[in-house]
Amino acid sequence: MTDLTYSRIEVDDDGLHDCARGDHCAARTTTVEAGQRITVPAQTYRALCDADRTHVLNCLDELPGLYSELRARIGDKSRSDGPRVSGGGKTAPVILNLAVDALLRHINTVVLSWDERVRVVAGFSDLAAATTDTATTTGCVLLARHVDTLLGLPAEPMSRRRDLTQAEHLPLDATGLVHPEAGWVEYNTNLTGADAGLELLALHHRCLRMLGHTPQHHDLITPCWECDERSLRRHDGTAGLADHVECMRCREQYLGSRLSALMVEEEQAQLRKRDREAQQEGQRRQVLHSSVAGFGGRP
Repeated sequence: MTDLTYSRIEVDDDGLHDCARGDHCAARTTTVEAGQRITVPAQTYRALCDADRTHVLNCLDELPGLYSELRARIGDKSRSDGPRVSGGGKTAPVILNLAVDALLRHINTVVLSWDERVRVVAGFSDLAAATTDTATTTGCVLLARHVDTLLGLPAEPMSRRRDLTQAEHLPLDATGLVHPEAGWVEYNTNLTGADAGLELLALHHRCLRMLGHTPQHHDLITPCWECDERSLRRHDGTAGLADHVECMRCREQYLGSRLSALMVEEEQAQLRKRDREAQQEGQRRQVLHSSVAGFGGRP
């Protein structure tokens, strides 16, 4: 959850402003000035730039499937002494993964609350579904179909919950109740369409992390130009591969023209690697053929 709201985004005379994702904007540009890395979000007339709008649509498309996968894992153990829920009588106790359960409930809260706001603005009837699971899927479909309405929502009070361990990150305008025994706080805060996009992107990322779908970082085989170690990495994040490469040892960063030159060198290194592997495979086959021939053609 973020405390960014659309009303806090600085807008110029033409109506242009930074994409609400800030430094995490998918269409951001990065330059180096006086040795400092400077990231500039894409300029847009909407809450999110076109690239991040598309990213929100993709997340809404994937959320129902991730929700179902999480639901299937509700019984996975998070630890050996995890909480047990018994059906009573002689029924065997069931291990309940509270972390998965909490995330499922959070998905319901986020999706259905934004679904309600979009339905009010668009003049649609209230969502009707037999189960919460079906309602969540239906909500994702509606939000995807009306994503521009969603991202254009003005600030309105909405209810959210947060673990007490993260209470220091509450929005500045938050008001609500603290439940110390339960370990969470329920609060109200003004949220906009920009917050909707940020919440859904963060929710999608939490699902991937919970399910173990880790980012696919790209490790280069080209040595770092500064420390000469093979420790260059291009990070994979929620916006795709980063627009820079970083040395995991000396922390040297490659951006702009240096990044382009580095990737050309990396492509050449990968071609040489494939050539060596093909040559080694050819030699291995030749040795195997010679060995078979030495036994009269019988393996």
